[in-house]
Amino acid sequence: MIKRMKLFPKTFVFTLSLLLLVIVVSHLLIYFLLPVVYNAQQQRILEQETEAFIERFSSVTEEARLEAVGEFALNSKADVAVQYEGYTYQFESLNSGQLQAVDSDGEVTVITGDEGTHIIMNEKGKDSESYFYIQRTFDNNKGIIEVIISRQQIDNAVGVIVIILPFTAAICIILSILFSLYYSRTITRPIKRISALTEEMRELQPDVHFEITTQDEIGVLGANINSLYSVLLQSIHDLENEIHKVEENEALKTDFLRAASHELKTPVSAVSTMLENMLLGVGKYKDHEIYLVKCKEQIDRLGDLIKEILDTSKLEVFSLEEEPQTITIAAMIDNIAEPYQLIAKAKGINMDIDTSGSFGVAFPVCLLERAISNVISNAVAYTEKGKSILIYLEEKNLVIENECIPIPQGHLEYVFEPFYRPEYARDRNTGGNGFGLYITKSILKLLDIDYSFTPVSSPPGMRFTFKLI
Repeated sequence: MIKRMKLFPKTFVFTLSLLLLVIVVSHLLIYFLLPVVYNAQQQRILEQETEAFIERFSSVTEEARLEAVGEFALNSKADVAVQYEGYTYQFESLNSGQLQAVDSDGEVTVITGDEGTHIIMNEKGKDSESYFYIQRTFDNNKGIIEVIISRQQIDNAVGVIVIILPFTAAICIILSILFSLYYSRTITRPIKRISALTEEMRELQPDVHFEITTQDEIGVLGANINSLYSVLLQSIHDLENEIHKVEENEALKTDFLRAASHELKTPVSAVSTMLENMLLGVGKYKDHEIYLVKCKEQIDRLGDLIKEILDTSKLEVFSLEEEPQTITIAAMIDNIAEPYQLIAKAKGINMDIDTSGSFGVAFPVCLLERAISNVISNAVAYTEKGKSILIYLEEKNLVIENECIPIPQGHLEYVFEPFYRPEYARDRNTGGNGFGLYITKSILKLLDIDYSFTPVSSPPGMRFTFKLI
């Protein structure tokens, strides 16, 4: 039954049960222990007062003894009888309030009250349930003192408590119910909030957040849930990005293989056709010396193409194998640009390099050099005689500009695709195989380097920017 209850009623039942148990036990302890404790306390007080009176009585004169007995009896609200040196000094407050002295001959001297009062030595001292009774000897057993005090006050107090206890119990029960309701609601409210929020978190709602109002364990739990949910959302986001990247890579690989198969098919078909016609001795193909050279050229082109394809497929492996190294841009440019400067000079192209303001970078050097080399190679290939190539640093960017026919905006989104060549560079002898920018893009993506490739108007040409930092 309890196990199937919800948190609020379960907390309320347990709290109320505990408070009711405390109320019952405390009231029973009051009822049973109060008379015992009160009796013991009164007995102890009476004994202390009696001892104090004995010390005083032994030191007073004979004329003051009766007055001392009366004063002690009145203060203690007790019946007192003292036998000492042939006299019995007696005061009965329980009956008529008489004070008298009786000598050894039995003569009674009445100080207050009526004649014929009996002395304290009677049967009432034997009723221990109704009276406290104390008897002491003093002055080396020369004197005896007896004190009797009524228990009526205790009985009256117990009677009053018995009357009051039901009311106090009822008030305590009502307060316990109210407190249990408040306590249960206070304890279960944040837990209910957490439960509701986790239901929303299960549905991966993005704006779910537990508002922390306390610094106790509930507040710590809420903070941990917020942190855990934030990490979960970030992990899901990262996983979705990874899945998206994998899908993009798979699509790129599919497109790459499709384009590669098309590019490979062309020289293979050309070589096969020429060889077949030479074997059959068809027309101009009888001149084997000419067409064998052409077959060799196609085979060499095919080998270069296969090498480019294999190198491209190994880029990710190279990026994992090569450790980043710190090198200055000036040193890297000087190392890369030297052979291209010779080619540019032979073609009548002016190459101007300015590496002032050089800075250090930390990347896999071979991969970054290859990406920069591909861009410079393209710049040399597509720059006409008499034009210029500029290589310089702009803030933390490496910029390579060349004068050429600017690529139309509609073609810019395709120039990084494999085997793509602009319309004006369809000649394979001058336009290459369309792998340069594709390899550059792949390397920069692996190295997480941003870049841009945009046309410039004065002088007309193209600008490639490596955003290294």
